Amino acid sequence: SVSGSSSSRGSSSSRGTSHSTHSTRSTKSTRSTKAAGVAKKSTKAYGANPKLAKAVKSINIQKYAKKGHTTFCNQAFNAYAGKLGYKGFQGKVANQMFTSMKAGKDGWHQVSAKDAIAAAKAGKLVAAGWYNNTPQAGRPDGKRPGHIAAVIGEYAPGVPGIAQAGTRTFEWGPVTASRKNPTYFVRN
Repeated sequence: SVSGSSSSRGSSSSRGTSHSTHSTRSTKSTRSTKAAGVAKKSTKAYGANPKLAKAVKSINIQKYAKKGHTTFCNQAFNAYAGKLGYKGFQGKVANQMFTSMKAGKDGWHQVSAKDAIAAAKAGKLVAAGWYNNTPQAGRPDGKRPGHIAAVIGEYAPGVPGIAQAGTRTFEWGPVTASRKNPTYFVRN
C-alpha cells in the first residue's frame, strides 16, 4: 500500500513534509532532460529560461527522486523557489501549496498556460499544480498527494516546459509528461 508518512530523506524542517507517490502520464520526452543544455538555446523560440534552468540545475533535482512509494515534488519545488528568493512553502505538501496559491497568498495568482509560459520566459517563479481532493487519513492536509512542478519555459508551441520531482524526475520536459490539465500560478 502507499505510505503517507514522511521519509528519512532529511529533517522536515530542512526539506518539508514528503508525500506519497501518485500516477503520472507515461509520455516519453524526446528532448534532452539537461536543463543547462536547453538553456544554451536561448536564441531559439522554445526552451527554458536560462536563469530558471540554472536554478533547477543548482538544486540537483535527482536527489528528490522517488524513493519507494514516497515522492518529493514539494521539497524539490521548495528548493527551487528558494533559489529564486521565495521560502513561503517550507514544510507544506503539494495540496497545501496549491491551496495557498489559489487563495492568492504571498503574491501568487492563477494564470493560463500561455501566461505561465510568458512569465517563465520573463524569469518569474511559475508553478504547475494539481490538487488531489481524495481523502486520506494521516496526511498533513487529510487528502491524497497532489503535485507541483516548476514551469521554466516553453517546451513546444503552447506547451509549458517544466522541471519536476516525482514518479518521474527531470530537469526539463513537457508538462504533458507529468499531468493533464494543471492549474498554473505565477508569483509577482
